[in-house]
Amino acid sequence: MDTSGISFTALYTGQVWYQNGMSARFFTSNRGHLMYRALQPVNLVGKRLMGLDLQEILLQRHRIIDHRIEHLIREEGVAQILEIACGLSPRGYKFSRKHPALHYVEADLPGMASRKQALLLQHKGFGPNHKVVDCNILASGEPDGLDYVLKEVLDPALPTIIITEGLVNYFDLPTISGFWRRLAALGQVFPKAWYLTDLFPDVPAGPSRPLIKAAQKALGIATGAKVNLHFSNTASIEQGFSRCGFQQVTVHKPEQFADIAPPHGASYVRVVEARVPHASR
Repeated sequence: MDTSGISFTALYTGQVWYQNGMSARFFTSNRGHLMYRALQPVNLVGKRLMGLDLQEILLQRHRIIDHRIEHLIREEGVAQILEIACGLSPRGYKFSRKHPALHYVEADLPGMASRKQALLLQHKGFGPNHKVVDCNILASGEPDGLDYVLKEVLDPALPTIIITEGLVNYFDLPTISGFWRRLAALGQVFPKAWYLTDLFPDVPAGPSRPLIKAAQKALGIATGAKVNLHFSNTASIEQGFSRCGFQQVTVHKPEQFADIAPPHGASYVRVVEARVPHASR
């Protein structure tokens, strides 16, 4: 796999999923393996000092999102998924095989989308109703605008889940809120729709705050992007998503999923599940 244009986070996260039996080997690379090994000591130190393990956080959020997807497929009849900023996520590969009738659309910026498509083609990784498309959440219209993908690529007749994993905290609150408002409005074409995402809330004052802020800065340096912490607690997360037009906002914590994503120490990641209102209601 040519990894020259793939981000640090995509390579590292892809390796974490593979090392823990959640992904296929063809989504990994030598660079990803080296990053994984290099960060093992950092994770050990972070866990001892403040209970913060990046690998554990990545696994928690991925497993919780997968668990909620299964629930919505089984209980709500979800028949279509759009995974935005898919990177090297194995989710489309896995779910399109487990549920062959499921329409699964993976989307990312053109460079990453073309690499993902090439990998899936090379390794016969596409499911029956599975595709990869370009998408820029800040763009409009053809060929990769959010509105174009939701209106022209997805089927408006199907109950739908829209996912962003590992994306939210790389945007400031006004920018990501603009995306959320557009998503809540554009998603009203579907008979039923949900948005699943993860985020890291800010940490209240206390002994661990300086260490968390240091970890936040270190992650920003490693990824070459500013890491933003938008909300202070569950109530503010719910209010923030509600103001953007979502309904029935639920904030999931790892402690609630001890059987699939057991937290070992403090839990920092949150998975947000929000209902998109239907236009006819």
